[in-house]
Amino acid sequence: MPAHAEAVSDDAAVGVDPWAATVTAGQPLSGGFRGVPDGNNDDPVDLEADNLINDEGAQTVAAIGNVEMVQGGRILKADKVSYNLQTDRVRATGNVVISEADGTTYFAEDVELTDDMKSGFVNGLQILLADGSRFTAQEGERVGGTKIELRRATYTPCEPCKEDPSKSPLWQIRADKVTHDEAEKSIVYHDAWFEFKGVPVAYTPYLSHPDGSEKQKSGFLTPTVGFDSELGASYQQEYYYAIAPDKDLTVGTVVATDVNPVALAEYRQRFENAQIQFNGSATYSDRVDRRDGRTVDIEDETRGHLFGEGLWDMNEDWRSGFNVAVASDDQYLRQYNIDSDDVLENEIYAERFDDRNYFVGRAMAFQDVRISRRQVDQPAVLPEVIASFYGKPNDVLGGRWNAELSALGLYRDGNGQDMGRSTLELGWERRIITGFGLVNKIDANVRGDAYNVQDRTGMNDTNKTTTRGFAQANWETSYPFVKRLQESQVTIAPVVSVTGGTNVDFDDDIPNEDSQDFSLDPTNLFEANRFPGYDLIEDRSHMTYGLRTGWYGDNGYRGEVFVGQSRRFDDDDNPFYEGSGLSDQDSDYVGQITANLAEYLDVDYRFQLENENFSSQRHEFDGRTKIGRLDLGIRYLYASALDETDLRYSREQIRPDVRFRFYDDWYMTGVMWYDLGEDKGMRRAIYGVEYDGQCMTFALTGERTLTTDATGDSDTEIMMRIGFKNLGEFETSGISIGGSGSSSEDD
Repeated sequence: MPAHAEAVSDDAAVGVDPWAATVTAGQPLSGGFRGVPDGNNDDPVDLEADNLINDEGAQTVAAIGNVEMVQGGRILKADKVSYNLQTDRVRATGNVVISEADGTTYFAEDVELTDDMKSGFVNGLQILLADGSRFTAQEGERVGGTKIELRRATYTPCEPCKEDPSKSPLWQIRADKVTHDEAEKSIVYHDAWFEFKGVPVAYTPYLSHPDGSEKQKSGFLTPTVGFDSELGASYQQEYYYAIAPDKDLTVGTVVATDVNPVALAEYRQRFENAQIQFNGSATYSDRVDRRDGRTVDIEDETRGHLFGEGLWDMNEDWRSGFNVAVASDDQYLRQYNIDSDDVLENEIYAERFDDRNYFVGRAMAFQDVRISRRQVDQPAVLPEVIASFYGKPNDVLGGRWNAELSALGLYRDGNGQDMGRSTLELGWERRIITGFGLVNKIDANVRGDAYNVQDRTGMNDTNKTTTRGFAQANWETSYPFVKRLQESQVTIAPVVSVTGGTNVDFDDDIPNEDSQDFSLDPTNLFEANRFPGYDLIEDRSHMTYGLRTGWYGDNGYRGEVFVGQSRRFDDDDNPFYEGSGLSDQDSDYVGQITANLAEYLDVDYRFQLENENFSSQRHEFDGRTKIGRLDLGIRYLYASALDETDLRYSREQIRPDVRFRFYDDWYMTGVMWYDLGEDKGMRRAIYGVEYDGQCMTFALTGERTLTTDATGDSDTEIMMRIGFKNLGEFETSGISIGGSGSSSEDD
């Protein structure tokens, strides 16, 4: 040891005075490298080292051997750390590791910090960010306390190969210079190459992206390119403007070869107890319309759309909101790949939740954008009000009471039918379990309706006010048997219900607006009134019976079977139409079979069989299984025609789908919609190849549609999507490779 050097300790402990007095006078060591103090820069530095040397002659203090310095949430480890009092420089050498409180870790061979540790140099730098991303650089320099400049650097979010960490990652960016601006929260690359498995594939003189420390950052978003028969070649570019932490704005444009440019905008804002979001588009273009079977060319039309939604939590009990969805014409949303809904819904509403009580008031308007003969004039709902009240359990006669008040107004433009309805319903229910295990449920209700109908089609008196009353009681009882097996249990539960109600003759003055589509199934078989709405009533009396069985394994496996039927006591004045399952005195048989064996098998099968000859009326099958690398699903539907509804023809469809992992993170996928009815044939198919890796995603998808909704032409599209972790996602909006040129309309 030199004569002027003094060995302070052979085993320096926490809080040694000569070192602590020196290093706490400025920025913390790791904070100096990072340049952004965490608020604990006045905390003392805890130091541990094998040796601590104070060289008064050279004005240096050095910690040598297994050095560890801790301040706040930062930890520095190195073989040696020295501090020069004359030059105000700190230098750490040998296996330098700096760990930050946010999870970021720095590795270096040599670190030297100057100017109160706000600037400095580093050699052989590696940075491991909190999300697993990695920087490497031959050397780096800290400038001005807020910037880190790396030279001959690489960046990748990909995890290193476990078998060979020196192997090139799946992808990385290699640049001559990388600047991390902590004030601007950005990372900028100069003269950068994008490398895929170590092979340079793309060059850019400049590249910038957020560093991930901010949730909001203004800038251009990843563009979308594509080609289809409607737009031609298209390019979509958007700019994101971070107005404030609680609001943002995105604006952009779509430029295409076959149509005029389209302007895009989206605005979002959060308030203390509310939020709103709007998005829209506008353009000026020609279009082709179909009117009364004729093709009409419309030139120079202003077209666009506006979607929006809002929610306001007014207080603990009340909330309100709105939904807006309008389009200039029925083709616009599909033509520009914005939305594929058939009917657009606009709504404003208010709700109240109060213990067991509920209130909602809403007004609604609809826009039908189906380009077919099924397009009908949708009524406006002005208004709909529902107030529901429930008593306490065991409050009245050992049960609980309930009440519901509702009002509805439907209005159509022109000479369409308008309707107003008010309903008051009072009820009571009780559940009783006897000592020998019989489970009973008793309920009763009375209801009164008042209707006012105007401009009703096909009636002599087009304006009519009418009232009706209805009372109903229902008793349901079941007797479950349970058998415990070694690792499971089996249940068998016969169930019977009897419903009695007053006779209500069918009234032509009351239109059927909300009960037009009905199909009997296991979910509504035991309902006292099985119509889904208010306008039709299941009067008279009936009995329902069925059998529920189940097997339940202790490991979560289960299987259930149900079958049931209903019988009306009086066959006169049946309100149900043919095909509904309840048109005869004896209903059709309905049942359900379910099985779940964890991820290996999941099956749900529902059926409806005719009551006399057991002919098929409806079958619904939804099954999924996973065998090794194969994930297979299938959906099947058969439904016979329903008279007096829009479904006048039987339907039979099947939709298989498959996902097969053929290599590591690579998958083949496919799904197909096939019509097995009178007009047999494929309606739609989607096939693709996907890669779902740790730092990259890729999908190449082909979609074949028999007819497109926008024009009626068959079309095939190829879509590609590729995403790089932390950089963004690039996708094509759909590259059309051909169409049939034929058109059709739904009858």
